[in-house]
Amino acid sequence: MKPPARGRAAGKVILLGEHAVVYGRPALAAGLPLCLEAEVGAGEGPARLESDRHADDARVARLIAEAAAAVGLEPRGFVVRVRSDVPAGVGVGSSAALAVAVLRALAAAAGRRLVRDDELEVATRLESIFHGHPSGIDPVAAALGGCFRFVRGAPPTITPLRLAVPLPLVIAFGARPRSTGAAVMGLRARWEAERPRYEALFDAVAATVEDGTRAAEAGDLAALGRAFDQNQALLEALGVSAPEVEALVARARAAGALGAKLTGGGAGGAVVAVAPEPERLAAALGADGMRTIVAQVGAAAEEAA
Repeated sequence: MKPPARGRAAGKVILLGEHAVVYGRPALAAGLPLCLEAEVGAGEGPARLESDRHADDARVARLIAEAAAAVGLEPRGFVVRVRSDVPAGVGVGSSAALAVAVLRALAAAAGRRLVRDDELEVATRLESIFHGHPSGIDPVAAALGGCFRFVRGAPPTITPLRLAVPLPLVIAFGARPRSTGAAVMGLRARWEAERPRYEALFDAVAATVEDGTRAAEAGDLAALGRAFDQNQALLEALGVSAPEVEALVARARAAGALGAKLTGGGAGGAVVAVAPEPERLAAALGADGMRTIVAQVGAAAEEAA
């Protein structure tokens, strides 16, 4: 192994369809201009992680071991150093970005480059270490970027969108990180107890995703905003929202957003809004110190290697 070997991945934003996507419905997502880079260097003893955002705990040790095995390396004799501007625990794909970047770095260290479907299959398995039953959408965004429609499968159906105009988005981060895994598993328990009710809600989410996808492709920001609002109402009905999220959504709408909703695992974390003047919305939401990101989501998926 000749250090350094590097791998990069992007953050992500789910525009429409989180949670329902786990149950076979479509979702709309995009990569974000946030980057996580992993570098593999020489070390002694068992492989370890050095990062200011991710603890070197048992889950990370398992991620490194399984990623190493996938590319034919022994999980010892190296250290993985991570630099990231993808915030953790707020619904923008930090775990998936870590999985993809570490996998790519270890593949480079092994002198390999995984083909797309193999990379996504392994990265989804690695993400499950953190989230239990992930849909696989986060690793796709982390690996490919762009804006795309996604349906879970083996392999998943990934359809890059050709947008009439870039989508002007603002992502605002709540005060307290939440556990995506807890939200996912809580919803699964409710679904198992009341399947007909939750299947009907998932179907309603799917219809909203299709409405939003058409609006995004046509550049109809007002219609996309309405899809955001409808999806947020359904996420509240699914039990994955929180008062903090709903207050932030209301603030975004009052400050000029055409629509706003939670994004990611829910029960806290991040809110995404579509706005004709995103910088003005970000300034209004950030006036009290809240962190925001303005992102212009582009037209086609491009690999973020």
